[in-house]
Amino acid sequence: MTVDVDRRTIKPEALETLRKTILEIFSSGMYQDVGIRQICQQARVSPQTVYKYFGNKEEMLYACIKGDLENLYAEAMQAAREAESTVDKCLTFLDIWCEFYFANPSIARIVFLNIPQAYWMGQTQFTHVALHDETTRIIADGQSEGTVWDETSAELLGQAIMGMAHRLLTRWLMTDKVSGEETKQALAKSIKKLLQP
Repeated sequence: MTVDVDRRTIKPEALETLRKTILEIFSSGMYQDVGIRQICQQARVSPQTVYKYFGNKEEMLYACIKGDLENLYAEAMQAAREAESTVDKCLTFLDIWCEFYFANPSIARIVFLNIPQAYWMGQTQFTHVALHDETTRIIADGQSEGTVWDETSAELLGQAIMGMAHRLLTRWLMTDKVSGEETKQALAKSIKKLLQP
């Protein structure tokens, strides 16, 4: 009796090469311009292996940065929990979040320029969904304490903050005229205004 061996397995070294290739290609090009065949050719991995591990291009792209994002959010949320007020929690998180992306522009380009927008709101396994849920909870707590503007729901305020942050980071990536520090200051001032009761 012969046993079929799945020859599409991928060694850890090959997986890391694939990850680095994906980061390099997507950080220098746009999502729609990059094909799986191009990635596979450069990483020296078969398309069948990629489809087996990831299923599609979106999942492959996200899988390559998922660990980085999970570490970022764990660190930022821990620091935010230690802050006193709701505004301070949001600003503490924002500071760590911005500094991470400013230090890792290739990941920023992937997150803000290449991940399809549906992942930001609709994919439950996507790290940003958990982030939004935590942001909503923090804002709701501030509203119930009377320290945060409550004429709009916590969920919508959270969406507004995340949308604003996404837009300003995209702007930072797309133009040389805006510094990271200017971007972070604009976000901090806007968040303070938006949350004021």
